[in-house]
Amino acid sequence: AKGMNIRTGDFKYKKNNLHYLRLGDTTKTVLLFVHGSPGCWDYAWDYFMDRSWQKDFELISIDRPGFGNSNYGTAKNLFEQSEIISAFVKEKLPHREVQLMGHSYGGPLVLQLCADNDSLYTKCIILAGSVNPAAEKNEWQLNLFSHPLLKWMVPGSFQQGLEELLWLKDNLKSDQYLKKIQRIKTPIVAIYGTKDNMVPYQPNVDFLQKNFSQDQLKIHTIQNGSHFIPWQNYEEIRNIVQTKKE
Repeated sequence: AKGMNIRTGDFKYKKNNLHYLRLGDTTKTVLLFVHGSPGCWDYAWDYFMDRSWQKDFELISIDRPGFGNSNYGTAKNLFEQSEIISAFVKEKLPHREVQLMGHSYGGPLVLQLCADNDSLYTKCIILAGSVNPAAEKNEWQLNLFSHPLLKWMVPGSFQQGLEELLWLKDNLKSDQYLKKIQRIKTPIVAIYGTKDNMVPYQPNVDFLQKNFSQDQLKIHTIQNGSHFIPWQNYEEIRNIVQTKKE
């Protein structure tokens, strides 16, 4: 993209590599994109290509541990991923305002990031996030892997995706997640589509409402939205995230 200064980097932590791309002004609030499963940094491509984001944010998108150029092929559980990404935020983005935006598997991961280091973040944005342990149906992983939007992906990344998704159910049932997220003070914005057949709307919204106060949590419903709202409902998400009034 002409005139766009996208910089790539690699952050090393305890034998792990975290690969990331960043774009924009390093004095602005960071918007840190955390992709679903499988996936890589380029889930945020539309956001990087739309200059309107650069007015408010420096955009950073990572390859989550196990995907892309972040130790591809070595799946990690929710808590290991949070540890690696937290180390990246502390070292690479000290004294910065950081907002998180996590899609699908990235939803519980951004909650875990806040649970582990709440003071690092000023907002936690969840897009179709599978946050409720009781709503984790194993079938949806398989639906996900047969979806035409994901067909182009490297076959090996499905193996990683399946592995971490099968762990996710247990991760979400553990106190390390369930008890810790209740202490989060960061404002949470959650965006769900009503026709999401992978991460069902109602149980996940109910779970968030049960765990967070109305003052802290803002839920946006996209009527007839599917699991792929980051792309299919891009403009609605842009309007929600870029609006100054929360």
